[in-house]
Amino acid sequence: MSWFNVLMRWQRRTFAVDASARAIFYRILEAQHRGGVRLLTICQNLANRTTLAPGLRKLAAAGADAASSGRLASDGFADSGFLPPSDIGVLRVAERNGLLTEALAQLNRDERTKLNIPRGVLQPIAFQFVPFALALTMMIGSPVLIVRIVQDPALLENIQLYTIAISFRETAWVSIPGIFGTIGCIAMTRSRWTGTRRRWLLLFDRDWREQVAIQYCHIGAALTRHGATHLETLDAFEDVNDSGAVRTWLPLVRADIRAGRAYAASLSERLLPADAAGLLEDLVPGEERVRYANAFETVAATIEATLAHRYANWARMLKLFLMTTTVAMILLMVQGLFDAARQLTSGTGYF
Repeated sequence: MSWFNVLMRWQRRTFAVDASARAIFYRILEAQHRGGVRLLTICQNLANRTTLAPGLRKLAAAGADAASSGRLASDGFADSGFLPPSDIGVLRVAERNGLLTEALAQLNRDERTKLNIPRGVLQPIAFQFVPFALALTMMIGSPVLIVRIVQDPALLENIQLYTIAISFRETAWVSIPGIFGTIGCIAMTRSRWTGTRRRWLLLFDRDWREQVAIQYCHIGAALTRHGATHLETLDAFEDVNDSGAVRTWLPLVRADIRAGRAYAASLSERLLPADAAGLLEDLVPGEERVRYANAFETVAATIEATLAHRYANWARMLKLFLMTTTVAMILLMVQGLFDAARQLTSGTGYF
């Protein structure tokens, strides 16, 4: 796939059909499918609804074209590029296993409550970025005002605000894009890091593993409730999550299960964190298959609570950093303007 196609797909699922639009789409499909309407008919009706957003109409039309030609509607959704790959995987598994209503309900809930860094860390403290950005902008622009006040270049070096602001302006255009670029690159590629390289992810690894675990628990609960075996659940999850790390772990889990190792132990430190795998084992004594569906739901809820708490802690720390930095910049500007005024009037005897 060319970079142009990758960029177009990103644009489609980020702007043309964003998270709120996807939630609406899943809710419509769930309501009609629960009422007994075929997915082909639903997609055809949605594609002809001129009141819908263009992106949703194109998405529905792609699903209708695939279903009318004997393929899965989810294959058409995948070709359209409007839905994330993980959602496509869930829908594909659901269509094959007769779980479409449950999957659509789950995707709708996920879109509204999905736990990730933007939603769990940045969104709760978004207001704090406003004073921080204003203070930063004022500090960067302060040298112009100081030069107008002092007017004597020889005196500028004695003003701390001027020195700091100039140094920041000289380095920020390289350092800030470099820092945010590195963080963004790690966040976007961490799902493909395998082996010992994952230890370099530090904070960026734990929350991603927990997101994978939540996803697996939801798939495991739905499929196990409908009679799927452990190996069938793993095969379905491979369609849902095709990241490099997951594809590395899945053969190891399958090999352990075939060798007779306990299910929870096989998942531990792979698709489930060790503590979550221990909880799963405690909830299913003797590996009674009928208990796994509820056990997976309990484990997912526990991990979600842990992840939400972690994101809340990160948000508090980031908020404290922003507030402290904002106050420090304001104090620095006040001191800098005072120093500039003192340099200007030093010969008058007022200071």
